[in-house]
Amino acid sequence: MYATPEGALEILFWASSPKPVVHLRDKKTGQRVATVSEFRSEGGGEVPPSLVSEPLKLPALGIYGLEVGSEADHVGCGDFDYRLRSHVGSFAARNTVSVDTPKTAVSAHVTVFDPRTQTGSPLRNTKVTLSGVGISQQLTTDAQGRVNTPVNFRGTETSTLLKLTVQGTPEMADDTGHLDVPTVRRKAEIVLDPASEKIRGVYGSTATLTGRASVIAADGTRRPVPQGTPLNGDLDGVPGTGADGRFERQIRVAPKDGRWVTTTWANNKLYPWLSFAWDSTEVDVVDATSFTDFKATIDAARTITVTGKIDREPGYGPADVQVQYSADGKTGWTTRKTVTTRFTWETFKQTLPGEADGYWRLHYPGAPNIQPATTQPVRLTRTATAFSYFNAAPEPVRKGQTFTIKGTLQHGTPAKAYGGQTVLFYFRPTGGQGYVYQGHSKTAADGTFVHPFKADRTGTWIARYRDADGKHYNAESRQDDLVVNP
Repeated sequence: MYATPEGALEILFWASSPKPVVHLRDKKTGQRVATVSEFRSEGGGEVPPSLVSEPLKLPALGIYGLEVGSEADHVGCGDFDYRLRSHVGSFAARNTVSVDTPKTAVSAHVTVFDPRTQTGSPLRNTKVTLSGVGISQQLTTDAQGRVNTPVNFRGTETSTLLKLTVQGTPEMADDTGHLDVPTVRRKAEIVLDPASEKIRGVYGSTATLTGRASVIAADGTRRPVPQGTPLNGDLDGVPGTGADGRFERQIRVAPKDGRWVTTTWANNKLYPWLSFAWDSTEVDVVDATSFTDFKATIDAARTITVTGKIDREPGYGPADVQVQYSADGKTGWTTRKTVTTRFTWETFKQTLPGEADGYWRLHYPGAPNIQPATTQPVRLTRTATAFSYFNAAPEPVRKGQTFTIKGTLQHGTPAKAYGGQTVLFYFRPTGGQGYVYQGHSKTAADGTFVHPFKADRTGTWIARYRDADGKHYNAESRQDDLVVNP
């Protein structure tokens, strides 16, 4: 339900019978001030008829609440606008405009209708606002409610639509008149530079398009379009032409409609000053690739473990990722292993033999129309350990006699004594298949260790160190054969 311009109550659709009884309530005092129960039907046909009352006579101008039901049990149904009705009429321009003659003048007649007396009159000496693209003027109506003012377009506006607005007040409703100032479009053209007719770029990257826009005279001669003529938007907003008609656009390499990007006027075919013109750029899109979640670690046995995921936009499919090594992280990169994975879909994990020290990275070499990708290198190293001396003596030795294993454990570069560490001893009898643990010893401050054993049979002895702090490599001594006689 709402108020008509004449101050009648109109109900657009009423689904029940009998016809409704509607009450109006003063929003300030909370009192009901009128009841409307008489309506006539208007319209019909395929659309249910609306119900319209006679113009109401209310005690004061303002906005009243509408409700249906009793005083104790009612439903609010919106507002009834019982204010003076301003109206912008006869809104017109004196002449058409073009890029050659962008000046005109506009006029309008502003009136006001009083629902209390059902009469209209000029809206005299009242401020109104004229607005449009780049235009904002405060005007005042004269004694006849008229306004008349020059309008100077630049010839580069995206629209020549003007609005004349009467601001509403507590006793008067607002109104806005609209005028599309008629224009004469001049013939024009847009020509891209050769380097901008076809470009190749990585998906999501930025590319620059350049060219020139010209107005074409009847004799075929060309001149630059007005400086600031807007083109369709780009990454920097709405680019405009220079005084020589040249332009530069920044676009994202990710065409939504196939492989083409169009350069034309802002507002496209609706641009009011120039005939529709365009030029297209063919874009060869290279899929973008990147690594995420890349991690690389090395354990005490010099085993490298790498994990990661390779992404590709906008494509998908298999990818052969190379695990690469370099001693200095800058040159001499060599591929140590190739991992077959899938773009975007999965995180992969691979292990491979490592080096004592060096740099590791993931590398995807790329493919036709797929960008290569490389992670930042990661240095993987631990402190080296080594047995600088190891010996089982005396030898030969008789069965049941005591012999001694002696040695020295060092670490670091340059090597130095590694004291306080546990050394493990293993023995493999001649003809045996594997080493069997026999005991352990602690290294002294100078890295030396000593451990006695009773001779049992001929075989081979070794010592092993196993990383104890997560920062060292494992180490194994040389093999020492010990002959045991009966």
